[in-house]
Amino acid sequence: MLAVFRAFSPAARHFLAFSLLISIAFAIFNLVFNLYMSALGFSNDIIGVFNSLPALALLGVGLPLAAMADRIGYRLFLLGGGSLAVIGSLVLSIAGGRLVAVLAAGTFALALSVLAVLSGPLLAQISREAERVSLFAVNQSLAEAAARATRSSSASPGSIRSAFVAMTVLTVLGLPFLFRLAKEAGLRPTVVMPVRDLLRVDTRRFARILLPGFVLGIGAGMYLNFLQLYLAQRFGLTPGPIGLILAAGAALTALVTLSAPRVARGVGLSRSVGLLQAAGSPLVLALAFIMTLPLAVVIIFLRQLALNLQAPLSQVFGMEYVDPQQRARLATAQTVVTGIGLGGLGPLLSGFLQVRGGYQLAFSVSAGFYLLAGLTFLLLFGRVRLPSERAATG
Repeated sequence: MLAVFRAFSPAARHFLAFSLLISIAFAIFNLVFNLYMSALGFSNDIIGVFNSLPALALLGVGLPLAAMADRIGYRLFLLGGGSLAVIGSLVLSIAGGRLVAVLAAGTFALALSVLAVLSGPLLAQISREAERVSLFAVNQSLAEAAARATRSSSASPGSIRSAFVAMTVLTVLGLPFLFRLAKEAGLRPTVVMPVRDLLRVDTRRFARILLPGFVLGIGAGMYLNFLQLYLAQRFGLTPGPIGLILAAGAALTALVTLSAPRVARGVGLSRSVGLLQAAGSPLVLALAFIMTLPLAVVIIFLRQLALNLQAPLSQVFGMEYVDPQQRARLATAQTVVTGIGLGGLGPLLSGFLQVRGGYQLAFSVSAGFYLLAGLTFLLLFGRVRLPSERAATG
């Protein structure tokens, strides 16, 4: 892996360094934000609204912003997102007022959301075709590792603000890499499109690639949002053991994700995506009926490995399947469409089915969506061969 990392372009290495630091910062934010809002006196329903606001904001302004990024290049959005993230995290670490804390948290979350949406098209633009799958896989692995990098047990406002100080330091440390990345010539737009074409995209291509993601999002939302409750209610686990299981799964996934380039070379990129998505189906179906904890944990790990292994491959596929001038818009559309299934329709449908048939019914239907997503992807793209595949084999 060290040899692979050294082979990346300087711009790619700058991005990975920034990605690691900002991912750890965002992991801290995700870990303590709800605790901090609760410590400031907000009720759970209001906290839930706060959690949804960045996604709603991205839904409202994401496509126009992505269109502008496609037209004028990513440099301004990188620098703006990084600067807003520093301001938001800094204010969070020193502010004690409720309104100021909410605004600062929203600023930080929205800035990180914009940077996350642009990461896919940015990686595609700064990477060579031969290194693209490896670069996406390493970035996905770093994000998985960062997601479990920090833990905290204190719930007092002062203690949590100390965590925000660490978050601010990490964000500031990432800025030099971001600034170096912003100087890359590859971040300038290759073609300047007329303003009237900003929201025009290849509708047919977008619809084809968004459909499997939407179906997969529903299936994943039916399962992932209830995994902790599944372990607690079926096996009587407490939060400590549940957290240990999830942390072990994330660590294992971070390592296995690095094998994504080898899988793509052996099976083919598009076929790998479809088969790995479909592989979630029998695994989630098994969880619907298994009553033995060790076996259930093994299957949870296997499902996580399969779906996280396909994630960087799916990203590469999407970024190469559309025109370079439309990549940011596709990344935003994928975030929105998948989010509708993952955070909206999926958990809503799962909760409805659980009331009527328990996890057996809900997870069985979830398994059907996993299978449908994989088969749809294979049907639409099974014979598609992209530039990164040709570069890797030839």
